[in-house]
Amino acid sequence: MEDFDDGLDAANIAAAQDLSRQQYMGSDFYMPEEEHGYHTASMPMVVDHFLREFQELVHRNVYVQDTTGFQPDPLLRQQKLDDIQTCYEIKFSHISDRYFKSQPWPHPDQVYPLVEDDVFLMLYKELYFRHLYAKLGNTLSLEQRMESWENYSVLFERIFSDEDEMQSIDLPVQWLWDMVDEYVYQFQDFCRYRTKDLKKRTPQEIEALTAKPQVWDTMQVLSTLNKMVVQSEINSILQQDKVEPEAAKLHAVLNNEVGIAHVQYVLGYFSLVCMCRVHATCGDYYTALKAVEHLDFRSGVSDQVPVYMRVTSCYITLYYFMGYAYMMMRRYTDAVRTMTQVVLYLNRTQHLTRPYQYEQINKRSEQMYKLISMCVSLCPQRQLEDSVMQHLQDKYADQLARLSKGEESMYEELFGYAAPKSIYPGLPNFAEPNTREITQTLTQQFNVFLSDIRQQHKLPLIRSYLKLYTTISTAKLAAFAESMPEDHLRAHVMCLKHKTMGLLKGGGSASGSPLAGQVVSSSNVAFYVEKGVVHIADTRVAPTFVHYFTKHIEKLEASAKSSRRALRESDAAREDKGGARGRDSETSG
Repeated sequence: MEDFDDGLDAANIAAAQDLSRQQYMGSDFYMPEEEHGYHTASMPMVVDHFLREFQELVHRNVYVQDTTGFQPDPLLRQQKLDDIQTCYEIKFSHISDRYFKSQPWPHPDQVYPLVEDDVFLMLYKELYFRHLYAKLGNTLSLEQRMESWENYSVLFERIFSDEDEMQSIDLPVQWLWDMVDEYVYQFQDFCRYRTKDLKKRTPQEIEALTAKPQVWDTMQVLSTLNKMVVQSEINSILQQDKVEPEAAKLHAVLNNEVGIAHVQYVLGYFSLVCMCRVHATCGDYYTALKAVEHLDFRSGVSDQVPVYMRVTSCYITLYYFMGYAYMMMRRYTDAVRTMTQVVLYLNRTQHLTRPYQYEQINKRSEQMYKLISMCVSLCPQRQLEDSVMQHLQDKYADQLARLSKGEESMYEELFGYAAPKSIYPGLPNFAEPNTREITQTLTQQFNVFLSDIRQQHKLPLIRSYLKLYTTISTAKLAAFAESMPEDHLRAHVMCLKHKTMGLLKGGGSASGSPLAGQVVSSSNVAFYVEKGVVHIADTRVAPTFVHYFTKHIEKLEASAKSSRRALRESDAAREDKGGARGRDSETSG
C-alpha cells in the first residue's frame, strides 16, 4: 500500500487543511430571524451588508511599512483569508438557505450599482452561477449557461493578466479548488445538455449553439486549463521538487507568495487535477494519468503534506479518477491501492468533514467501494486492507457473489453508478443529428470494459480449481470446468496468464509517477503448462498475526485512554458539584 500512501493521521490532516480555523469559524455568524429592512425592493439589507463586507475583504490591504519598505504582514493576510473563507463558506450558505433557497441571488446587473467594482463582480458571478446550477439544474436556460462560460473565460484571463487592480486578489485554496472544479462540472453538464433531445431543439436554440461553437467546447476547456498550468509554471516547480525534494520549492512558493501570484500557482496546480478528470471522462486514460505525473505524491523523502490534501474534495477527486483510469487500463491492483487510500482517509477523518460536503463525500466513497469490488472480482488481490475487505463483505456480500459468477447485469449496474458519466466531447450536427453515434460514444467505455469481462468469464472457475492442486492435466481440468473442450481450456488458461500480467507500481517508489511500474503478475496463483500438465506453485504464505495483534492493541489503548479521560471528567464534575454544595451550605449557615 505504499505507492500513494499519505502517511498522515487525523491531527496532521486537520493541520494541513487549517481546519482549526476553517471548520467552525463561522459558527457564531448571526442573522436576524425576521428581516424587515430592504436596500431595494428585491434585496434584503443582510444581503446588501454581506456584499459590501465581501467586497471590502477581497480588496483588503495586508501590507505594512517597515524599515525596508512595504511588506505583507502574515497575520493580516491570514486574517483576510479566514474572513473571506467565512463569507464564502458560511455566510453565503446561510443567506442562501434563508432568502434564496428556491430562487437565484440578485442578478449581477442589479449588484453592480451597489459595488461598482468589475473585479468583485466577476467573483460574485462565479458564486451566482454556481448557485444557479445547484438550485435550477436541468432547468437552466441556454443563455445562463453561456453567460457562465463567458464569466469563467474573463475571470481566468484576468487572473493571469498583469493588471494592477488584480494584484491584491488573494483567495482561500478551498474557493480556488471549487472554482476550477465547478468550471469542469459545468463543462460536462453542458456537453450532456448539448446532446440531449437534439430533435426537440427550437430553431432559436440551434442558431445560438451554432453561432457560438466555442462555448464550453472541449478543446477550449482543455486549452484554458493547460494555459493556467503553463502560465503558472507549476510543472517546472514540481519537477524541481522531484530532483531536490528536500528543497520543497513548491511549498516555499505557496507560503511566500502573496496576492494574485499565490492564486496563480494554486489554480495552476488544481488545473492539473481537473485535466486528469476531463481526460478520464473523455476516455483517454493514459493522458489522464500523464497530466498528474509531476504532482507531489507523498514519499519518504520529504515530510511535506501534498498540496492536494489541503482540500478534501481535491484529494478525493484526484484519487477517484486515477483509480478509475487504472481500472480501465486493466491495472486492477493499482486501482485498488489508489482508491483504498481515499476510503481509509475518509474513515479516519469523518469528524472533520464539512457539513455541506458530507452527502457528496459519502456518495463518492460508496462509488469507490463499488469500483474496488469490481477490481477485486476481476483480479483477486494478494493483499487488501482488512477494514476495506470487511466493509465489502458486510455491505456488498450479494454483489460480490454475483460478480464472482460473472453476471454482466451486476457489472453494468455497479459501473453505471460508480464510474464517472461519459460525455460526447464533439459538437453534434444539429442539421442532421446522429443520435446513434452519440449513444455509441457514451456507451463505448462500458462496452470496452464489458468485453474484458466476457473474456474472463471462465477464469474464476479455473482459478478455483488450480488452487486445489499442485499438478493437474489439462484434460482433467477441462472436465472440471463444465466439460469444455481441451483446446478451449488451454486458451482460457493462457488468457488467465495474460490477464494477470501487467504494469504494477513498485512499493516505495519515490518517482511518484502514476504511469510508472514494472510488468509483473498480479495473480494469486502461479502456474505454467508443460506437456499437457498444469504445474501450480505453492504460493501459500505462512499466516502472521503481527498485524492482527498490533491493530487490537491500538484499539485497546485507545479504549483505555477514552475510559481514563471519561473517568477524569466524571471526577472533576463530582468535585465541582461537591464544592458547589459546600458553598451553598456555608451561605445558608
